[in-house]
Amino acid sequence: MEKKKLTRKDKFSNQPAAVAKDKSSAPIATWLPGLIIALLGFILYSNTLSHDFTLDDYSVILENRITKQGPSAIPEIFKTSYRYGYYFTDDNLYRPIVKSMYAIEWGLSPNDATPGHWMNVLLYALTGFILFQTLLKLSSGNLLFSFLASILFIAHPVHTEVVASIKSRDEIMAFLFSIWALNQYISYLRTGKITTILLAAFLFTIALLSKESAITFLAVFPIAAWFFTPSKPSHFLKAMIPLALVALLFMIVRNSILGQTMPGDFSIADNLLEAAKDPITKVSTAVLILGLYIKILIFPHPLVFDYSFNQIPLIGPGAPGFILAAIFYVAILGFAIWKFKSKDFFSFSILFYLITLSVSSNLFITIGSSMGERFLYAPSLGFCMAVALLIMKLATSENSHDLKKALIGNKLVLPILLVLLLGYSVKTMSRNPVWKDNLTLYSHDVALSPNSTRTHYYLGNYLVKPESWKGKSELEKKEVLRRGISELKRSIEIYPGFSDAFTQLGVAYYKLNNLDSAMIYYKQALVLNPNFATIHNNIGTVYFARQQYNEALQAFVKATQLDPRYAEAFANAGSAYGMLKQYDNALSFLFNAIKWDPNYAQAYFFIGLTYRFKGDEMNAKAYLEKAYKLDPDLRPK
Repeated sequence: MEKKKLTRKDKFSNQPAAVAKDKSSAPIATWLPGLIIALLGFILYSNTLSHDFTLDDYSVILENRITKQGPSAIPEIFKTSYRYGYYFTDDNLYRPIVKSMYAIEWGLSPNDATPGHWMNVLLYALTGFILFQTLLKLSSGNLLFSFLASILFIAHPVHTEVVASIKSRDEIMAFLFSIWALNQYISYLRTGKITTILLAAFLFTIALLSKESAITFLAVFPIAAWFFTPSKPSHFLKAMIPLALVALLFMIVRNSILGQTMPGDFSIADNLLEAAKDPITKVSTAVLILGLYIKILIFPHPLVFDYSFNQIPLIGPGAPGFILAAIFYVAILGFAIWKFKSKDFFSFSILFYLITLSVSSNLFITIGSSMGERFLYAPSLGFCMAVALLIMKLATSENSHDLKKALIGNKLVLPILLVLLLGYSVKTMSRNPVWKDNLTLYSHDVALSPNSTRTHYYLGNYLVKPESWKGKSELEKKEVLRRGISELKRSIEIYPGFSDAFTQLGVAYYKLNNLDSAMIYYKQALVLNPNFATIHNNIGTVYFARQQYNEALQAFVKATQLDPRYAEAFANAGSAYGMLKQYDNALSFLFNAIKWDPNYAQAYFFIGLTYRFKGDEMNAKAYLEKAYKLDPDLRPK
């Protein structure tokens, strides 16, 4: 018997899920594919479970004094910015949910990245399951489409940065809970159950408190309602009220805590678009980057953690890269608009991609980075849905609600899927080991992004840290530091205005006990960034090493004035006062240090010594014991 040709109407229905219930309600039909997708997600990233902290994990977890206070810091986390507690970074981000998770994990297992990696992988696996269920609901029970799009999403290598980097859990959480909220929003429109819209609002709140970019789903929700429910605009827009109120409340809270709702100024090292001499060049380069995103989605190789200045050249509107990218985006936007009224699924896929990419496109607002693979995490679903739809066009039998028959009964569908999954899986599992630790990541990717000022900076900065030469001989230590200096100087060659690179060069020379060179680079950094508290503090350490205690004190106090919560600067100022035998002033500054960092072992140690110098042995012993408890290495051998 000749098979019936599958029509567009057969493949998808915009009717409520209840209409298709007889085809999709069996638990094994809807749960088993979701579990397979979740299991694949876990397997693909199982080789990250033993990895260390990397990249931004330092500023949010490993070197963040608030996170390291454990669960007790959660009230403070909800009242402060994302990176608050890290000395060297100011930010205008508010992501208390994920930072609270990091604090809990630190409390359970301090200085251990393993719980963080397990949580990322498990959440990613859960994402695969929830995504499948959501797409199943949107497509009114089309198992083949939901399976194809979900499994392609979960296997796509562009997600390696997000899953392998603990800090990027903000992306996982924002997407997971936004998709979950979409699921419940559609359920409300189809069933009218008030509990579903309340649950949608709750889930969306978690998404927003995980990462601000979740707010783009305020546009996704009503567009999905238009495409996949028979609801009239007046009805589905009215149903948006709880979600809109949640978003408004989030913005009010965020603004009250951060004092602003829009990003501030960024350096060229942060975002290469800041180097553009005019708006036309800036927009043209931003469009080129959008074109590079498409290239990475289609052919995810090579993958790099950083694309900073000057890895991507600034271009004008006459550049071929701009022209090709502009034509592509205008074409897909035009197609989406053309097919919008007919509720074509390709149109929804395109709009989902464009909407979720909008906030990181640098076309509407300038963000803290010009390009990053993590920014493709949510938008990649739009791409995977479009690929799934293209594969389904090859289907010749109407088995969209029977996954096994759909895969086996269509000769081209399964082979194409297997080829894509094999390629994606091999790339994902081979990329993951690069994220093992900072040295592996930076050493590997500096070769892939050789013209980036930040890849050289990150490698140089890491080599200057004690952890990079711990356990090595003095000769080996100097060799590592000199390699770090070489990388930092290359960073400055690419971008001579990079004050952080000058600062770290000063640190490197200070550790080589070359105080004159350290002071030269610190002062060059100060010219570029005169109000950066860390530079003043570091200059103070050079004066202190030279036994110029008055000059050191002046620099340390300046650092505390620029950053009133800078615990290290307060402790250093206390030490300088101690060397000048002004013990009461020393105690005042040292107590400020432990006020802002209650786990600052050396500050307790200096307080104990200061009390001993004052002849107060009882207080001396109490504070010294506290210091030894926090850091046993401080105890005399």
